[in-house]
Amino acid sequence: MDAQHTGNQDRPDSALQQRVDERTAELSQALAVVEAQKRELEHALRMRDEIQLQLEAELEDARLLHGISAMLVDEHNVGELFQKLVDAATLIMRSDFGSIQRYDEARGELQLIATRGLNDEAVSYWQWVHPGRATTCGHALLKSQRVVVPDFESWGDISGSDDLIAFRAAGVRAAQSTPLLTRSGRLVGMITTHWTRSHEPQERDLRLIDIVARQAADLIERNSAAEALQHHARKLVEADRYKDEFLATLAHELRNPLAPIRNGLAVLKIGKPEQAQRVLPMMERQLHHMVHLIDDLLDVSRISRGMVNLKRARVQLSAVIDSAVETSRPLISAANHRFTITLPGTAVWLNADMTRVAQIISNLLNNAAKYTPPGGDIELVAEVIGDEVVVRVIDSGIGIPAAMLPRIFELFTQVDGSAERSKGGLGVGLALAKRLAEMHDGSVEVESAGGKPGAVFTLRLPIMASTTNVAEDDGSDGAPAKARALRILIVDDNEDAAETLSLLLQELGHVTSVVTEAPKAMAAALAFLPEIAVLDLGMPHLNGFDLARLLRAEPALRDTYLIALSGWGMEEDRARSRDAGMDHHLTKPVTLRDVEDALLKSIVAMGGGISKRS
Repeated sequence: MDAQHTGNQDRPDSALQQRVDERTAELSQALAVVEAQKRELEHALRMRDEIQLQLEAELEDARLLHGISAMLVDEHNVGELFQKLVDAATLIMRSDFGSIQRYDEARGELQLIATRGLNDEAVSYWQWVHPGRATTCGHALLKSQRVVVPDFESWGDISGSDDLIAFRAAGVRAAQSTPLLTRSGRLVGMITTHWTRSHEPQERDLRLIDIVARQAADLIERNSAAEALQHHARKLVEADRYKDEFLATLAHELRNPLAPIRNGLAVLKIGKPEQAQRVLPMMERQLHHMVHLIDDLLDVSRISRGMVNLKRARVQLSAVIDSAVETSRPLISAANHRFTITLPGTAVWLNADMTRVAQIISNLLNNAAKYTPPGGDIELVAEVIGDEVVVRVIDSGIGIPAAMLPRIFELFTQVDGSAERSKGGLGVGLALAKRLAEMHDGSVEVESAGGKPGAVFTLRLPIMASTTNVAEDDGSDGAPAKARALRILIVDDNEDAAETLSLLLQELGHVTSVVTEAPKAMAAALAFLPEIAVLDLGMPHLNGFDLARLLRAEPALRDTYLIALSGWGMEEDRARSRDAGMDHHLTKPVTLRDVEDALLKSIVAMGGGISKRS
C-alpha cells in the first residue's frame, strides 16, 4: 500500500511541474516579446532623437543661410558683400581663416578680393595665384573642382615649395578651396577656408559651403555684368561727348578756310586785277587745307575698314622726309619756329609707301607746329638703330599732361579742349600716323614730361634688307606730258561744278560740252561724239553707273573713254565704277594735276586701242 500511495503522490507533482514549465515557457516567450518591443521602442526613440538632432541642425543651417541671405540683401556695397561672404564661409566651416578670389580672364589667374584672419604678408603673397600653384586654390583652378588638404605637412604637391613656408608663417595647416561656378558652368572665382590644425571638413560643411559658393558666384557674375554695363554706359557717354566735340571742331575747322575763301571771292568780284595775284594763292592754300582735313577723315575711315592698300616701293628716307617737310613747312614758317633736320650720313632705303610714310612724318611735324608757341624749336632727327630707322620729332611746345599720354593716339583726342582748340585740328593726325606706321610694321610713341614744355614723338620703321624685285621710286612725281586737244563731255547735275571744270578744260585747249540733266546725256553724247566723258556718279533720275552702261551699249560711243567723278573714293567705289564700264575714277575735289593725269591716261589708252581700267 505504501508503494501504491507513493506512486499516486508522484503523479500530482509531475503535473504541477509540467504546468510550471508550461507557464515558464509562456512567460519567457512573453518576456522575449516585451524585450523585442522594448528594443524596438528604444530604437524608435534613438531614431527620434537622431531625427530631432538632424532637424535641429538643418534648422540651424537654414537659419544661418537665411541670415547670410538677409545680410547680403541688405548690403549694397559690393566690397562689403564679399567680406560678409568670407565671414559666412569661415563660420560655416568653423575655420580660422577664409578668402574669396575673383578669376581674371585676361591674366588667367585668381585675384584676392576679400579675406578673414590672414595677415598682411599672406594677403600680399597670395594676391595673385596662377593655375597649378602649390596651394589648394591653385590646384582647384587647374582642375576646376574642389581640392581639400587635411594637412599641408603631408601633402606631396606642396613639399619643399615657398608656399609651404608661407603657410607655416601664416599659421595655416589645412585648407579647402571650392570653385565659384556660374549657372552656365563658367568659373568666376574661388572660396577658400583655412585651419590652424589638421582638419578634414564634414559632408555637412561642404554642402553648406557649396550653397555659399553659389551665392558668391551669382554675386560676382552680377557685379561683373553691372561693371560691364557701367563701363559701356561710360563709353557711350564719352563717345557722345567726343561726337559733339568733334562736330563742333569740324565746323570750326571748316569755317576757318571758308572765311578767307569767301572774302577772296568778294575781292575778285570787285574786279581789281592787281588783287588777284594776292587773293588766288591764298584761296588755293585754304582750299588745300580743307581738302587735307577731309582726306584725313576719309583715310581714318578707310584704314578702320581695312580698305587702304599700301603701294610699297624702294624709297630713300631722305626723299620721304623732304616730301614731309615740304608739306609741313608753311605751318612751321607761319609760326616762326626754328626748325632743324639731322639725317643719317649714308643713304637709308625703305620698302614703303612713300606718300603714306611722308604723311606720318608730316602729321608729326604739324602736331609739333600747332602745339609749340611762336618762335619755338622743332627738331627732326633720323638715325639708324639696328635694323630700324628711328625718326624723332622734338618740340619745345606746351607738353602733354600725364593723364593724356595713354589717349594721345586715340581718334578725335585733343590735348586741350579750350584755348588750344582753335589750332588743334580735328584730333585725327596722330591717330592716322599711328595706324599707318603699324601698317608698315612700325610704331609711333610719345614722351613728355607732363607739365614741362616739349614732347618727343618717335617713329620706328624697318629698313630695307634687300632691293630684289622691288621697284625704285625717287620720290618725284614728274610732270605729265601735255595732252592734245580732246572733245570732252561733262555730265554733272551741279551746274557750278560742271561749268568750272569746263572752263578749266577749255583753258587747257580742249573742246567741251556740258549736260546738267543726266537723262539728256545720251542725246548730247550722240550729237557731240566725245572722245572722253566725265560722269558724276550721284545724279538724280539716272546715276553715273547706269549712264555709263548706256553709253557703253551704244556702238557710236563704245570707245569713248569714261571718267567717273565722285566724292566717294574707296576701293569698293572704284570697283563699282569699273563694273559699270568706267576707265578711270576721280575723287572730288579734283586738282589740275588730277585732270591732266587722267587726260594723259586717256590718250595712252586710246592710242593703244584698248581701255585701261584704273
